Amino acid sequence: MRKTAHISVFVLSLTLALILGVLDHETHTISALFLNKGNIFALVIYTLLFMTVAYTGIWIYKRTKIVLKNKPTD
Repeated sequence: MRKTAHISVFVLSLTLALILGVLDHETHTISALFLNKGNIFALVIYTLLFMTVAYTGIWIYKRTKIVLKNKPTD
């Protein structure tokens, strides 16, 4: 994968984690999201989880594409 693809996956995952953090009923501002250590830990964990899902989806897509390309047709 190209470097831009890795950066895109990271930015998308971080954005989704931030949106999830802002939607929390106890978070009133974005600054409060970063000031609490528990929230920062949750943002890191959610970012890593979203990245895992994204990379798994990319891997499945690439493997399926290779398998279908090499599949003989009758």
